[in-house]
Amino acid sequence: MSEQTAIGILGGMGPQAGIDLASKIVAQTKVKRDQDHIPTILYSDPLIPDRTHFLLGDSTVNPGNEMAKGLLNLERSGAKVAGIACNTAHSALIFDQTLSQLKEAHSSLEVLHLIDVTVEGIRARHPSAKRIGILGTKGTYHFRLYDDRLEAAGLLPLRPNTFEHLEEAIYHSDSGIKACSSPVSDVARQLVFRSADQVIQQGAEVIILGCTELPLAVPEATYKGIPLIDPGLFMARALIQAVAPDRLMPLSVA
Repeated sequence: MSEQTAIGILGGMGPQAGIDLASKIVAQTKVKRDQDHIPTILYSDPLIPDRTHFLLGDSTVNPGNEMAKGLLNLERSGAKVAGIACNTAHSALIFDQTLSQLKEAHSSLEVLHLIDVTVEGIRARHPSAKRIGILGTKGTYHFRLYDDRLEAAGLLPLRPNTFEHLEEAIYHSDSGIKACSSPVSDVARQLVFRSADQVIQQGAEVIILGCTELPLAVPEATYKGIPLIDPGLFMARALIQAVAPDRLMPLSVA
């Protein structure tokens, strides 16, 4: 790709997650001056309908239609490759609808798949890990967003015993990450840790923070000695790799 090829980020789900992905692209780019950075366009649309509500049948509006509009805006602005800063948006019901709308619009935008990128990253960075904990939304669990791809890779997905802690950590109207993302409340952090404890008790060797808000609450690389997987980090690196592989920072092994 050309040196001036721009990276696109579809954000707004929630807004801080898109900003976080943009920050990771900056942090993972090897530079000596401003001009060495990769042109990056963030389109943050908080009006995209809630992904989990759609997947669980609480809404009939497929978010993929609005997501496609945002991606087309990115393409018109110069993006040639894009990432979506939301895990649940990669459910087949939503992601396939998004790609269908792009195809109808004759788009040539390359859209990377966050879940595929994450599973590939785990296999490359933690090749000996077999038992993989997953923290995410009800939609992520119900539609086996990570489970199926992990199993296809020969890995064993592990889930918390209860989903209530993560739902409260993400969605609580006062203390949840969507309500308080900068900084995240200590209440939300502790709820995420409680869920992490549950998969650790099942033998998790690594833990996927499988909702884009969760790394905002737990930016640490490990918890109780267990590596924490930030899908946004792997997406940032994949986007850089697609545009300017020579500028990709080395990734240290945890």
